[in-house]
Amino acid sequence: MHRYTYHFYTGLITGLLIWVHPLGGLASRIRPTLPYPPTTLQRTTTLQRTATQAVFSPTEFYQTIRQYPDLVKLAKFDPIGMLQGTTIQPGLQATLTRDLVTKQLTTTTMMIPQGVVIASRYRLTTAYDATGRTQSVLYVQDRFRHQLCNTVLLHGKPHVGGLAYDPHHQRIWLCSHRHGHGAIVSVSLAALRHFDPTTSIAVHYQQRWSLPTLSNASLLTYHHQALYVGQFKPGQTTLVARYPLTSAGTPYRMTTSHAILPKAVSDWHGKLPPNIQGMAFYDHYVLLSQSYGPSASHLLLFKRSQLIQQHQLTTGIAILRLPPQLEQISVHHHQAQLLYETGATSYRQQQNHAIDRLISINLQRLIE
Repeated sequence: MHRYTYHFYTGLITGLLIWVHPLGGLASRIRPTLPYPPTTLQRTTTLQRTATQAVFSPTEFYQTIRQYPDLVKLAKFDPIGMLQGTTIQPGLQATLTRDLVTKQLTTTTMMIPQGVVIASRYRLTTAYDATGRTQSVLYVQDRFRHQLCNTVLLHGKPHVGGLAYDPHHQRIWLCSHRHGHGAIVSVSLAALRHFDPTTSIAVHYQQRWSLPTLSNASLLTYHHQALYVGQFKPGQTTLVARYPLTSAGTPYRMTTSHAILPKAVSDWHGKLPPNIQGMAFYDHYVLLSQSYGPSASHLLLFKRSQLIQQHQLTTGIAILRLPPQLEQISVHHHQAQLLYETGATSYRQQQNHAIDRLISINLQRLIE
């Protein structure tokens, strides 16, 4: 039995004694103001690793879920009332990373989760350091064995608000930035599996592309051989652009540009509602995660034809009320993974409904 599974079931025995079956700070994209001096860096020894323990007990987790009936309806429960399809977000208690000043390996307790995507047998999530003192990271989890396989160090301290997976080329795309514009970078799935933080400063990027029409790249998804990238500005309409990929899996290059960093060509632009943190496609629908600040998040459902034909989404066919500070959503088969940032040290004491787990919801039930 895996360590996190043992922790979950032992806590559940106590939690079930008082739990009733559910059927009966600051915002994302802005570095939080820390409530205390961040004395959280430790020089790494051979015993220090990225932690995989839960922050909250099963009882505390279920008490939060019960406050959101829309989430209860879409989640999956077994006959004894245990929520299925949840995964503890790694790195909340401690993350292996590298100090940006000393270049030494270290651990920090200040990572804030941001992006999630399912890639083959792996679940990938990203996080950045709230203090800005260490490199951002990408966690690689085996989603069948529920094990943390690797902690990959990224270049610098990007927010990494979005991840996307190109299954045809087994390539991961990440949000980045470049001289006041949005940017995207790519890395092979194999490179993530084999990355060794003791011998490499950061993972090697295969590609780097500038997105001159976006002031930042904050959300990202892959659909039908194209990347959809959106920019985030609090309270403002979310601009999104589509970047088709060649047969080699690269964006089309702007031929008039002679910049060192190639500029990607978009073939479509659209507008989404304000404060969109994540975007995903499912069947004939588009799902959007909307969140900003400590109030409830929302999952918005639109028909895909609305996005392509109208170029602007305003009225959805479904709006679900979910716990605060929902970040990226990732669709795989008929399930959507919901990633929250409230399990982070910077938020968990400020947020009454904090969540330290990725939650899976049934999309077929949502469509019905």
